[in-house]
Amino acid sequence: MTGGGRRRGILLAGALAVLVAVPLPAQEPGSRCCTRFDYLLEKTIFKVDAVRLELAFTDGTPARVAGLLARDAHSSALRDSIAAAFLAAGGATVRFTFERSFGLERFLRANRDVMKRLVEAGILSEEEFQRLDADNVERFQVLASEGVRDGDRLEHEIDGERVATRYVDVEGEVRIEEVRVGDAERRALLGSLFGPKSDFRGGLLDLVLRRAALEGPSP
Repeated sequence: MTGGGRRRGILLAGALAVLVAVPLPAQEPGSRCCTRFDYLLEKTIFKVDAVRLELAFTDGTPARVAGLLARDAHSSALRDSIAAAFLAAGGATVRFTFERSFGLERFLRANRDVMKRLVEAGILSEEEFQRLDADNVERFQVLASEGVRDGDRLEHEIDGERVATRYVDVEGEVRIEEVRVGDAERRALLGSLFGPKSDFRGGLLDLVLRRAALEGPSP
């Protein structure tokens, strides 16, 4: 992996990923609802732009979310509180597996649109957006000829402000592998999943609430 210095930038979820086997903490009672997610996003009724998200939280976030569910199960603001807890997470593994092929420019445009929404929500500043976007344009040039292909994987591991990233193509070749440091990187990645206008947010929060209802109240 690339190391040294304070590296910046992030590879976003976009509109459209697990680097290493990171052990998950023992699940406290009630936290099974919000530790692991396996979710397929299909953006249109014609089932295009499909991406599979595999997400696992490796810090104390699931227990914090379980506590919110136990205290505020009928609160109208519960969904926002849960999303805010996930946005603040300091440990997670994320894998996106693309199930459609599309060009690099479309991929970059989707990431750009995500970050603009994060600026509107106050999760990123305009300066952070401009920097992260420029970093993405430079970094993803390795995909200029093939674009994103069906079966490619984009993987991240969050450990505090350290974000490790790997892009593995459908043939198993590692095209991007690096570590970057900065809280904007963490906020951008988690914001692309749980920000107010994220394509993933509604489905992920629905999963949490359905699982919690099936499990019943925490002891």
